This record gives sequence, C-alpha cells and structure tokens, in this order.
Amino acid sequence: MLPCHGALHPLSLLVQAAALAEALALGTLPAFLPCELQPYGLVNCNWLFLKSVPRFSAAAPRANVTSLSLLSNRIHHLHNSDFVHLPNLRRLNLKWNCPPTGLSPMNFPCHMTIEPNTFLAVPTLEELNLGYNSITTIPPLPSSLVNLTLSHTNILVLDSTSLVGLHSLSSLFMDGNCYYRNPCRGAVEVTPGALLGLGNLTHLSLKYNNLTEVPRHLPPSLEYLLLSYNHIVRLTPKDLANLTSLRVLDVGGNCRRCDHAPNPCVECPLPSLQLDSDTFRHLSRLEGLVLKDSSLHTLNPRWFQGLENLSVLDLSENFLYECITWTKAFHSLVHLRKLNLSFNYRKRVSFARRHLAPSFGSLKSLEELNLNGIFFRLLNENTLRPLAGLPRLQTLHLQMNFINQAQLGIFGAFLALRFVDLSDNRISGPLMPPALTSNGGPRDGEWTRPWPEDLTPALLDTSGSKDLMRSCRNLKFTLDLSRNNLVAVQPEMFANLSRLRCLSLSHNSIAQAVNGSQFLPLTSLQVLDLSYNKLDLYHGQSFTELPRLQALDLSYNSQAFKMQGVGHNLSFVAQLPSLRYLSLAHNDIHSRVSSRLCSSSLKILDFSGNAVGRMWAEGDLYLHFFQGLRGLLQLDLSLNRLHIFISRNVGSLPKSLRVLRLRDNYLAFFNWSSLALLPNLEVLDLAGNQLKALTNGSLPNGTLLRRLDLSSNSIGSVTPAFFALAVGLKELNLSNNALKTIERSWFGPVVGSLTILDVRANPLHCACGAAFVDFLLEVQHAVPGLPSHVRCGSPGQLQGLSIFAQDLRLCLDEALSWASFAISLTVLTLGLVIPTLQHLCGWDAWYCFHLILAWLPLKGRRRAHALPYDAFVVFDKAQGSVADWVYNELRVRLEERRGRRALRLCLEDRDWLPGKTLFENLWASIYGSRKTLFVLAHTDRVSGLLRTSFLLAQQRLLEDRKDVVVLVILRRDAHRSRYVRLRQRLCRRSVLFWPHQPSGQGSFWAQLSTALTRDNRHFYNRNFCRGPTAE
Repeated sequence: MLPCHGALHPLSLLVQAAALAEALALGTLPAFLPCELQPYGLVNCNWLFLKSVPRFSAAAPRANVTSLSLLSNRIHHLHNSDFVHLPNLRRLNLKWNCPPTGLSPMNFPCHMTIEPNTFLAVPTLEELNLGYNSITTIPPLPSSLVNLTLSHTNILVLDSTSLVGLHSLSSLFMDGNCYYRNPCRGAVEVTPGALLGLGNLTHLSLKYNNLTEVPRHLPPSLEYLLLSYNHIVRLTPKDLANLTSLRVLDVGGNCRRCDHAPNPCVECPLPSLQLDSDTFRHLSRLEGLVLKDSSLHTLNPRWFQGLENLSVLDLSENFLYECITWTKAFHSLVHLRKLNLSFNYRKRVSFARRHLAPSFGSLKSLEELNLNGIFFRLLNENTLRPLAGLPRLQTLHLQMNFINQAQLGIFGAFLALRFVDLSDNRISGPLMPPALTSNGGPRDGEWTRPWPEDLTPALLDTSGSKDLMRSCRNLKFTLDLSRNNLVAVQPEMFANLSRLRCLSLSHNSIAQAVNGSQFLPLTSLQVLDLSYNKLDLYHGQSFTELPRLQALDLSYNSQAFKMQGVGHNLSFVAQLPSLRYLSLAHNDIHSRVSSRLCSSSLKILDFSGNAVGRMWAEGDLYLHFFQGLRGLLQLDLSLNRLHIFISRNVGSLPKSLRVLRLRDNYLAFFNWSSLALLPNLEVLDLAGNQLKALTNGSLPNGTLLRRLDLSSNSIGSVTPAFFALAVGLKELNLSNNALKTIERSWFGPVVGSLTILDVRANPLHCACGAAFVDFLLEVQHAVPGLPSHVRCGSPGQLQGLSIFAQDLRLCLDEALSWASFAISLTVLTLGLVIPTLQHLCGWDAWYCFHLILAWLPLKGRRRAHALPYDAFVVFDKAQGSVADWVYNELRVRLEERRGRRALRLCLEDRDWLPGKTLFENLWASIYGSRKTLFVLAHTDRVSGLLRTSFLLAQQRLLEDRKDVVVLVILRRDAHRSRYVRLRQRLCRRSVLFWPHQPSGQGSFWAQLSTALTRDNRHFYNRNFCRGPTAE
C-alpha cells in the first residue's frame, strides 16, 4: 500500500520514527538503484526509460564502477555534474537516448544537449559511445579517451578542432551520419588533415556517409580503414599514399550492383569501381581487403601484387561470373586464407556448368572459399578441379546455386576439407553417368532464365545450415544437403565419402521407408540429421548400416505417424551400438509404434512434441516405453499433452535419468514425493504447465536436484519448507507465476547455497513492511534483474514498478496513518469545542444532558418489549396440499435454510399453548407476531379460523394502525375476491403468488422475506394513499 503523502501529524511522526529505527538494522538496498551492478564493475542502466543520469548514493561503492551503460533511455540533456561522482569511470555507453528523426521508431524530432564539462569532469574515461543520438557537434572530450563512437548522429563536419587534444585516441567510429535512413543535404565533410593530429589512431570507420573521395592526409598510424557504402568510385595510389601501416581496408559498396541490393540503392555513375593498377601496391602489411558490391567485371592481377600478407579477400556481389573461369589474379596470393566470391551471378541467368580458373590452384594457404550464388546447375569433378590440390582448404560454401545434379563423391579427394555447404539448392538425386550428360545438356556458356525478369534472388546467410547439429563443429568432415529437393536417398550419392562424419539432409522431401541400405558407403558417419522430411520408419533394420552413428535427428517427420492404421517400428534403436543422441521430436507419435525403446548406449532422447499422454492412457501397453533405455541421462517430454504425471509414470522412467524436461504440458498436479523414484535426477523442467500451488508435500529428502524450473505456471502459494530438503538445489526459476510474496520459510537452509533465484514477472504485493523485500535483499546476489525487473503487481499505484520504487520498509501503513490522524483530530476538536460550549451555553447543555438521560431508559424499555414471532402462519389444515406446502416448503425455507437470518414462525400445531382457549391462543399469536401470513389455495370462500384470524388482523389495523396482513396464494388461476384485487392495487408487494416454474421460486422467496421483515407502509402505492403510519 502507498504511504500517506500528505502532511505528517504528530502520531504519524512517532510511528515513522519507530519504523525507521527498525529498518536501520535491516539489509541495505541494492547499491545502484534503479540500475544493476554486474561483474567487472559494470553498472547496467539499459532500457529503464530514464530521463536523467541517475545519482547513486554516497553509500554505494562508486569508486568500483568502471563501466556505465545507459543504452536506450530518454536522456536528452547531459549536465556538467552527471558523472563527477564516478571517479574511476572508464567506459560510458549513451547509445539510443535521443535518436535522429529518421532513426526514431515514430520519426519524432529530438535534440540532445551536452554541457561543455560533462565529459571533461571524467579524466579517466577511455571509451565513449554517443551513437544514435541527435547531436550536431562533438562535445569537449578528455585526453584519456581511447575509443570514440559517433555513429548515426547528425555530426556532418570533422575538422582540426573537432578532436583536438585526443592524443590517446586509437578508434573512431562515425558511420551512418548521412545516408537514406539518416539523410542530410549533402555528405559528411572531413577536411584535409582533420585527423592528422591523432598520432595513435589505428581504427577509422566512416561508412554510410556519402563520401565521394578518401579523406586527405589521414594519420599514418591507421591499421583499419572502413569506407564502405559511400560514393567513392575511383581509388588511386595518392588516396592511400601514406597509409603504409594499413592492415584492413574496406571500400565495398561504393559502386553497387543494385539488382542484389537489400536496401535503397543508387546506381553507380561508372561501369565499375575504378582502381589504378598500383592502388594497393604500397600496402605491404594489408591483411584484409573488401571490394564487395563494387560492380567489378574483371580482376587485374596487378591489384594484388605486393600484398604478400593478404589473408582475407572479399569480392562478393560483383559481376565476376566469367572472370572466375579464366582469371590469373590469384597467382600471387599465396597467403590468402579466406576468399569470398558469393553472388557473382549474371542477371537472370543460370549457367549449365561452371569451372574455376587454374589460378585457384595457387592459393596454397586457402582455408575457406565462398561460392554461394554463382548460379550453375551441374556440379562435377571439373567444376572444382583446381581446388583438389589445396592442402589447407577446410570450408567450401556452394549454397544457393540452383544445382540440380551433383557428383558428391568429388569431395572425397579433398583430404583437408572439413565442411561443405550445398544447402538451398535443387539437388534431387545422384549425378547421371557422364555418357548420358555429355551430349544432352547445354555447353558451358549456355544459359537459361530460371526466374521472371522482375525477380531477383535474396541475400542469404552464408554461415551454413543453421539446422545442422552443433556436434558437427568439431568433426573432421561435414556435408550439408539441407533444403534441397531430395525425395529418396540412394547409396550411389555417397560414393567415395567413407570419411564423412556428419551429414545433414534436413528440410528435404525424403518420403522413403529406410531399410538399412541407404547409407552403406558412409561407414564412418557419426551424426545424421534427417529432420523436416517424411520418413517412414517401418523396417527394423533402419540405419543399421551406420555402426558408428552417435547422433540421429528424426524430428519433424510426422507425416507417416499421422497416417491412420500404419504401424511404425522403432526397434532399430537397439541395433545402433554407438548411438548417444536421438531426436524423435514433433512427430505426433501416439499409437501403433513399438511398445518399448531399448538401447544401452543412448544418453539423450528428445521426445518432445509427441503424445505420450495418449500413449500412457492406453493402460499398460506403453507404460514402460522408456524403461529399456538403461543408460539414458536426458529425456525431453515437452509438448506431449500430459495432463497427469503420477508415481506410476515416474517409476516407469529409467533410473539413470539426470535431466527431465516436461515443459509446456497441461500438468495441474505433480507428486513431488515420486522424485525419490529417480535417485539421480539433477535437472527438472516443469515450465509452462498449469500448476496452481506447491502445497502437496515437498521435495523429497535425499534428492540430488540442482536445477528446478517452475516458470510460466500459475503458482500462487508455496507451503513452508517446500524446498528445504533439496540440499543440493542451486538454481530455482519461479518467474512468470502468480506469487504475491516470497518467503524465507519456503527454503530453509537451502537459501544459502542458491546461485540463481529467478522471481521476475510475479505480481508481488508491495505492502508497507513487506517481508519479501528483506529476504530478496539477503539473497540479492542470486536474484537476476532484482533492481529493475522484479516488479510490483499490487497495489494499483505501484503496479508495474520496481519493488524498490520506494523503500517498503520505511513507508507508513495508510490505514495506520489515517487512524492516527483521526484520533489526533478528535482529541484536538474536543479540546477546543468542550471549553467553548461550557462557557457559552453551559446551563443549556446541562439541561439537555439530563433530558436525554431521562429519555434513554424509556427507549430501553420499549426495546425490551420485542415481539416473540416474525410471522403467524394461518392456513386451512383441512387442505392437505396447503398444509404440506407450509410444513415442508415454507417452514424449511424460512427457519432452517436462512442460517443466522432465520425467521421465527408461529404455527398452530406447534406453538399454541395447551389449556388456553382457541381465542386466547389466536389473539396471542396475532398480537405477538410482526406479520400475519395467510396461505390460501383460493380467496372466494374463507371461513372458520381463517375468517376469525383475518378479522383480528383488521382489528389490529384499527387499534394499532399497523397493517400486518401478507397473502400467499398457491394457485395463480384461482378466483380473486374484491378484497384481494383492491389490496393488489394499494399494496401489491403484500400479495404473493406461488410460481409453479422452478426458475421463479428463488425470486418468490426473496420477495416473501422482504414482505415479512419490512413494514407494509413502505409498500403502499403513493398514487392512491399514504398508507397507515405508526405513531
């Protein structure tokens, strides 16, 4: 609850003083609120929507802060004193606080103001990032600065005064200050010699600035010069004359081929980037050269002469589709390790075949070659012949080439090759014999149009198949054939590939029934990825031709498993002696499969995305489905439609399990004591289920559980000591639940050993004195995001705010504040009013006091004469149905089922006193009840006791002026007398009809209760009369 923000009153001050004295003994708040202290002296203030630089308290260890990150806030003004209190600050990140209009998500205008001494007051500052801020000039900077980032700002001029005094500066990044996203009217201007005074400058980046020439008189100390995506269309030796220390030069994208541009593109005014023959000759230390997207059609061998240390060359996105078949430019690049020739295609053309020039054979140090996007359809031994003798070639990219015929066996001759990427092609099977293809296909120079003229291929990620298993990274030879057009696997495809260790065939259309003959040549294969296909696992000998197979991915092969009435054989798993990892995920496996999986070698099984819930519902048929995996360590049963997971299910799992994942099921109950059936379990993942509380027992004694994930459930309460017996618990995730508090009693002695306690995204109730605050402060080292991401859910004033938005240990209880205020106000008022009244009208007050004193006993006596009954029930006992309704309906409803609000009814057979005459009992019943209730089956013939009772009730109306008559008519269609019709006109709510539809009976009892407990004068129609009034 929020504290009282009004003026404090004397009693409130006393209460606050007591609360403050108590809080001084408690743990301290996080030192750098609202930011978070992270390792290595970093204070993280990212994404907190701050409008000013936070001022950390003097109690915080400010001298230990070496890095401050204020990324993505709303700081528009920087003051001279903002960073004075951080004496050892070395790195400061102010990126994305006030972006230029073109870079703002909503195109809002913004301008950042920086006072002159803001950064000069930090003499230790070494790294400053002012990127993505709307500043137009470079502020004064300390001489200690080493790295400076001014990218994506509005700074358009660099002159000799801009960076004066920065003798230690080694890196300057000023990219994107004038381009299509951050437009300006011209270009960034770098005056000649503007940077010459920076004697230690080694890195300079001026990309995306509309420069038309290389800035003149750059410092000779430069080692990295990045000038890509400007408008520099000509390079001469003079432009780079004194840069003899240069190691990396990037001039790509200055004369673009716009048919392949992923963003707005300006056509190059010249046919290609103009390079003099000697442009790079004097750069003997150059190690990396980027000439990508420069519209190059040919390569001049003289460009690379003298570049003896060149190890990386990027020639991608040019027009070298013909040049690569005859060029001699690579003869001198004996130390080149990486060569990128991707997307050097001819517009709207797919070549029948391509072959590489003999000069590729001179690249003796080449380790990686990228030939993505050249667009040729035939891959055979002639295509890559010059590469066969390269002793260090390890990685070869041939992605996105529209290859439909590939002779994969040619890679067997590349003894050093470790990774070949042929993904995203159109390979559908093994290459036809040469005799059939030599005359039937087009010659090397012929071409076709594989797509309409208005379409261009998209730029692909050239890092290789993202779906390839991570375990392939360290294997000797990997082949990626994912995302092709394979419909079947034939042994002929893998001839001469016996040394292949990892094969990816994911995202194809393989729909065959594997029977143990498809991969016969791959005797050394260890990893096989067949995910996202349509395999039919019918044969028990599947994959048995792969004796060394250690990892097999069969996920997302659900088509065969969804076919009704078709059986599936998983017995092949037992025949793979080296298999350690198996994925059968997302196959919708639910029936007609082998009743048990068996393997002594399998360690990890991913069975997520299936229907184990349905399998276990079939009695004992699949109860022991996993029990034959005797050495299994990890089992993933996420997304398996599990509604229950009882001890019977837990006991059917392998005892060797260490990791069990049950994420995203429908579990609303979990038997925690059943974890004793898994004595080796260390990790349990129950995230994304429907658990409401942790109240059924506790974690069992002796469990080895180290990590427990209960995030994204609906847990609202936890029983004390629930985690106490799990002495090995280190990581606990309770985020995204419904917890309103976090209590120390849940954990017991375990709390001291926790390394992670995640409680983010819980609706914590931030009441004054909330106990969970002290507990979280005690374990704050283990709570991720405690200062800013652990937030309040209630009360409404604090919803969504950090639990430290105010100190809940010192705030005043609102109820206590109001009570204190009321008491003090009452005492003060009485102290002023009583003497004043005594002086002005003391005799009158004395007289009124004694008058009231004499009146109070009379009122008390009147209250003592309370009537013994609420209603006297009059009915014709001769009518059995009426009597039955009174005793079994009326009496039960009004006396027995109303609890504390039960009415006292007077019944003739039960409450009349024996020995008295009928008239005496009748008189006592009518005058001793608040109301007289007549229960009638009809109203036209009334006699006997009913008539007498009615006359006495009318007599009471004349004598006491009290209308006590209430009529209940059991038959709505009965003839109504004139008295009943008149009474309906005058006092309708005292005439009730018993409804014969059950849906209306609830309303009838509510109306009858009102009629018996309220005076009838409130029911009279004011349009006809005022009704009788009591004295």
